[in-house]
Amino acid sequence: MTAGKLVVIEGIDGAGTTTQTERYAEHLRARGLAVHTTRQPSRGPVGSFVRQALGGEVSLGGALHAPLMALLFAADRLAHLAAEIEPRLAAGAVVLCDRYDLSSIAYQTSTAPSELLASGEFEAWVRSLNRFARRPDVTLVVDVTPEVAERRRATRSGKPDIYEYKELQARLAALYREAERLAPGDAILHVDGDPSLDEVTRRIRAALDPLVLG
Repeated sequence: MTAGKLVVIEGIDGAGTTTQTERYAEHLRARGLAVHTTRQPSRGPVGSFVRQALGGEVSLGGALHAPLMALLFAADRLAHLAAEIEPRLAAGAVVLCDRYDLSSIAYQTSTAPSELLASGEFEAWVRSLNRFARRPDVTLVVDVTPEVAERRRATRSGKPDIYEYKELQARLAALYREAERLAPGDAILHVDGDPSLDEVTRRIRAALDPLVLG
């Protein structure tokens, strides 16, 4: 059995990563590929706790919020790989993951207090927490302007998570455009996420198909 491929789709809140992950999965299944979709935080025990923290149900508070979240995300990632992702890859499936460690580096760096960022070591530390995580075969970043993402988030139902506020999302959008610096050595593609849903879907297929289907 040929080993599968790990494809990650990234972007800020409102970029449409969840929708586009499902759409690309349908596209691949229609071509006869075995596909497994998943996301981070995972549905596992650590990921469930992270989701509670993101929803404001659990307070990690204080100056150590960013490093605590970075540790939790890294732990969830390794558990997720072992329990769900690696077995599917070994069986030959294409695994489409909505977010991965690029999100951790971007979000935790953007929310860390200035005293942790002053030395420039915090970003490298977050990256190092994920050094045992399998590298994606390709990461596709859906670059969307903060204004477009904000309009899309406004149409959602439910309570926003702790990261869904305008100023942070603007910082994150700028960081995602520097994804190659945040994840040096990774294969990274970018698509413009501002156009219509269908147009973004078309662009994602054009970007990923040569690598996934080729």
